[in-house]
Amino acid sequence: MIRQLNNPRELRGLAILSQPNTIIQIGKNEWNVRSQSKDAYYTVTKSFPKERRNVRYIPALWTCTCPDHTTRNVICKHIHAVQFSLKLAGEIEQESAAQHVAELEQKIACPFCKSANVVKWGNRKTQFGTVQRFACHDCKRKFVVDKGFCRMKNSPKVITLTLDLFFKGVSQRKIVDHLKQFEGVTVTQPTILSWIKKYLRLLGKYAEKYKADVGNIWHCDETTIFIKKDGEKKYYEWIWNLMDAKTRYLLACQVTETRYVKDARKSLRIAKDLANKVPDAIVTDGLPAYPDAIKAEYWGLNSHILNPHVRLKDFETKPNNNILERLNGTFRERTKVMRSLDSSVGAQEFVAGLQTYYNYIRPHQGIGGLTPAQMANIPINLMGNRWETMIGLAVNII
Repeated sequence: MIRQLNNPRELRGLAILSQPNTIIQIGKNEWNVRSQSKDAYYTVTKSFPKERRNVRYIPALWTCTCPDHTTRNVICKHIHAVQFSLKLAGEIEQESAAQHVAELEQKIACPFCKSANVVKWGNRKTQFGTVQRFACHDCKRKFVVDKGFCRMKNSPKVITLTLDLFFKGVSQRKIVDHLKQFEGVTVTQPTILSWIKKYLRLLGKYAEKYKADVGNIWHCDETTIFIKKDGEKKYYEWIWNLMDAKTRYLLACQVTETRYVKDARKSLRIAKDLANKVPDAIVTDGLPAYPDAIKAEYWGLNSHILNPHVRLKDFETKPNNNILERLNGTFRERTKVMRSLDSSVGAQEFVAGLQTYYNYIRPHQGIGGLTPAQMANIPINLMGNRWETMIGLAVNII
């Protein structure tokens, strides 16, 4: 049941929780909570008194080092923020577990006749472990649930390890050597490339199904990527990256041959459609194409703000584009070990894979070790091996 908040300290605690990286757990029952009025942290501690006989429930004791709690001995806004955080985490965990069980029950359908009238039918032992078998009452056939790795010669661990090493900047030749040394698996570079293309295409289609809940300040910047072209030794195309400042969610990642207004409009339009909104402000560098492109895509008679464009002055003065420059550095970790890409189509598929990796797989230090998809309230609970979990979800939903 939803409770109406009337206590001002509770409302302030909820405001603290709404901001990223304001609550940091430093112990089992100890947290640092950022102050709203100055650049400092207060320590919130949860303790329990000694147990008493004939007492079924003993409430916890909360303390905080802020002046409001120490002088007035009340539950301050910092304690409320931690309590809301713990309650929210518990509700999300229960909801995710229930949703996961419900999804599993709904997903199990016969791959031959699409009937849901199936029952468990023993186990099958494979070289990668034991898997559950099912039987269909309608077509009388037996099957196992495809988790994205059926008919693959190598284990899910080897395949997902390859994907992870690839996007962390390890070259294909070094991945081959790593798998041979530490996993005892011999693969070729074309095999690695085929895995990457197959699963990135699958994950890209799955990621398109969700709308991101992003903030109102976006950043846009462009960087280069090397394309192989006949008759030219060095041919570069442009990657347009557009990111939300609050969630670090990468809204658009588009490859174009030039940097004209029509090229800038592509990424702006994709971001607008994905977020289903127009930002209050969009920060860019001094590229001449941005003013006309932003005016064409984001201005209008129904716009709630006339001019959202902010052209940065330098890297020190805020607002700046440093978060996009850091993203370009992450992309270069992968592209610097590559000689080139074969075509513009291959380049677009490649950056789409980087976008999926950045949004769903890679934890971000700027948002407390979460992924941008988690910050954007996308309902995907990726635990443990995030690659394997997401592939299993994608192959059963698409």
